[in-house]
Amino acid sequence: MRISLICFTERGFQTEKTLVRILTAAGHTAQPFVMGKYALQAASADRSVSFAPVREGGLSSWAGERFPADDALIFIGACGIAVRAVAPHLKDKFTDPAVLAIDEGAGFVIPLLSGHAGGANELGVFLAGRLHAQPVVTTATDVNGKFAVDVFARAHGLAIDDRKLAKAVSADILAGEPVGLFCDFPLDGTVPPELHPDTICRTNLWITVAKKRRAGAGRVLKLIPRCVTVGIGCRRGTPAARLKERINDILEKNHVDPRSVCALASIDLKHGETGICELSAELGVPFLTYTGDELLKVPGRFAESEFVRRTTGVGNVCERAAVAACLEVAGTGRILIPKRSGDGVTVAAACFSPELFADAAG
Repeated sequence: MRISLICFTERGFQTEKTLVRILTAAGHTAQPFVMGKYALQAASADRSVSFAPVREGGLSSWAGERFPADDALIFIGACGIAVRAVAPHLKDKFTDPAVLAIDEGAGFVIPLLSGHAGGANELGVFLAGRLHAQPVVTTATDVNGKFAVDVFARAHGLAIDDRKLAKAVSADILAGEPVGLFCDFPLDGTVPPELHPDTICRTNLWITVAKKRRAGAGRVLKLIPRCVTVGIGCRRGTPAARLKERINDILEKNHVDPRSVCALASIDLKHGETGICELSAELGVPFLTYTGDELLKVPGRFAESEFVRRTTGVGNVCERAAVAACLEVAGTGRILIPKRSGDGVTVAAACFSPELFADAAG
């Protein structure tokens, strides 16, 4: 996570230093800021931490700058300071960063904002453990030890299709109402007791890559796993916009949600292909490439093309590349959409089964 911290007193600076060490050791990117005369004096006299000063009166502006840039903000000081600083910048729990307050003596760690979707609760409990402090977690599902759909989705990289319906699912769980569970993949591990597999209830979860909504099952919240890989072949210089249009069109016609795509793949001859690289960056997924020999070793039956074989040395690039990407990411995979060609672009898709309840998430 990208995390910014800010302190206001000399003692707060000492706690901030400790937090930076803890976060950095855990693999996070931690940037300390200081504000106030005594905090600045303490930081200026200490060369062990590279800090950035915040001018007096600029706290809310600082928070506004950090909101879109960071995954979490940690205020070392009173909760009221944090609340007033972030209040003008709040949007919703699915886009706001995690916000935590920690008293300068490091006795209490309080997740204030985006406890589930933003990971504030998880981060708070982790920091409290390292500081030997008391975590103050107030979200209802945590307090009652219940399954939380937003925590589950975040832990497994699932997109939530309907935010309002996600709240309805949580409300039913807290009220003791059963929630149905439907899944297009094997339900490995232990399913939380609040969820009832293959049982239609008032509210239901459907873990799927399907574009359509499930019919005949009351209110259905789709959770979309990123488990689809897309194999691509194209003419040199094909723009990213055309590639995206072709991929989305093929996914749409095959009722596959574009949010399920986790990687693009092709032969190594396409490594550095501008359009694919730009689309990879736009989608926020890796572009994986494989040699002809690697593609030939991919198990399965594929539609071979003599023209493609003469051009690349492999009779099928897209399908083999899509399956190869699945094998690299998850160790298993199958063709989901056979290759489709048109407008100088060839596309295929493969899919693997995500691990869902192996750790009895809740």
